[in-house]
Amino acid sequence: QQVAQIRTPQRRGPSQIPASALPAVPTEQMKSAVERSWEQVQALGTYNVGEILYRHTFTIMPEAIHLFPQEVRLKYREWSPDEGNDESNTYESPALRKLFSKFVNAVGCAVVGLHDSTRLVPMLTELGARHINYGVNEAHWQTLGKAFTLTLREILSESFTQEVEAAWS
Repeated sequence: QQVAQIRTPQRRGPSQIPASALPAVPTEQMKSAVERSWEQVQALGTYNVGEILYRHTFTIMPEAIHLFPQEVRLKYREWSPDEGNDESNTYESPALRKLFSKFVNAVGCAVVGLHDSTRLVPMLTELGARHINYGVNEAHWQTLGKAFTLTLREILSESFTQEVEAAWS
């Protein structure tokens, strides 16, 4: 197993960290797999993908629904006649579809930015920092990641290969 030598401020000597524990840099093949699969996801539309995503999210972590009280959902309403006015059933919320479609759009920006990490990393860091103020913690991000994987699996069906799954993770 390969290891990387790093120096930490707390220690005088180098530490041994398995190479597998270091952040993976996506290969061109991985980037291509992500981009190809993303085209299929986009064909469904961000609004529909957002709905699939929030359903998976709340199936995995039902208590996360408390991050989206009615006053938060009302901020994401379209207020159009065809949207409906009933926000009492959170699981059928048009506002949540819109809110989660914003996450899907952010993923789309990340896919486009795969080839320019100097812009991508700061954008994602800022996005994560902003969500700390909303009460989002590490467990929520992990749940969203799992839900997104389930969403990809559902949308891509037989195109969700081990190569695609590895590229997205």
